[in-house]
Amino acid sequence: MNNQTQMDAQDPPKTLNVKKVWLPILGGLAVTLFLFYRSGKISSEIVTLLCDPNWKYLYMAFLAILLREVGHIYRLRVLSNRSLRWTSCFYVAILWEFGTAVTPSVVGGGLVAIFLLSKEGLSLGRSMAYIVVLGMMDNFCFLLAGSFGLAGIYDPIFAMAGSFCSSIKHFFIIIYIFFFLYNLVMAIGVFVNPKLLKWILIYVTSIAFLKRWRRSAYQLSKDIIVTSHEFRGKSLLFWCKMLLCTFLIWTVRYILMNCLIAAYCPTSFGQHLAILGKQVVMWTLMLVPALPGGSGIAELLFQQFFEPMLGDYTLLIVLLWRITTFYIYLILGAILLPKWLQKRFKMKVS
Repeated sequence: MNNQTQMDAQDPPKTLNVKKVWLPILGGLAVTLFLFYRSGKISSEIVTLLCDPNWKYLYMAFLAILLREVGHIYRLRVLSNRSLRWTSCFYVAILWEFGTAVTPSVVGGGLVAIFLLSKEGLSLGRSMAYIVVLGMMDNFCFLLAGSFGLAGIYDPIFAMAGSFCSSIKHFFIIIYIFFFLYNLVMAIGVFVNPKLLKWILIYVTSIAFLKRWRRSAYQLSKDIIVTSHEFRGKSLLFWCKMLLCTFLIWTVRYILMNCLIAAYCPTSFGQHLAILGKQVVMWTLMLVPALPGGSGIAELLFQQFFEPMLGDYTLLIVLLWRITTFYIYLILGAILLPKWLQKRFKMKVS
């Protein structure tokens, strides 16, 4: 680890600051209110209809939220070979989501997660190794879901973007290729030959126009070697548990939106599949630099993709969706973070 990373591991990172919840909250609400105002579709009748959902699907949405967090917590427990206590896994899972919510989408909460794990008793090397492996698992799920886009199945979804259809499809393919190559490199380094990968990275970044990334490549190679030592030789049962947990987390994360939509709009099986596909495309587009947690752009994309199906319900359902996937972590983080900081740093948090 470089000196900056070591320093960040010793002091609470600036990201973990309760005061930071206001920027994403205000950003998201501002865009939502603007969309409400521009649409002119909000009325007391729609609000009344919103209070009369199909409760079966709302109960399923609540269950999806619980399963998502249970999956996060259990995956951390399995990953650490039970060296992390259940309470530690709970705090890391929630505060990791909080860190992701208060950072721009392109940054993510990986550094925050490394910090959290290191303060729960793991070494920096092991903390980093855990995040590398979890990232590979999450990327694998995206690659699996995104493969349908490469096969042309998502073309009707891209077409919804109108004149930007071609640009969005090209962006999707570029992101897919990037994640595929990244996961391939990491898999070779972790499971095949980390020292060979280190030599390749250093050799490639010795080229004149790539020298600016040589230091980063050297650090990445060191991280991969640590990860390889940590996880090579793990049993097949271990990897099966990790994959099942990861699939559970991402499946219920996506199904949550299906449940919220079906609670208010009759939805066929084909429409459910289309909703899942739209979410994969939306997730890709939300990787562009934006406000923390994709605040603002998520609401705009939801309207673009789902208004033809939801009509007058669109903006009310997007608000429910953001509450259950975004604002909930801002609220939980604001509640749990002061307690966690007091516990780990014996400090008073204002």
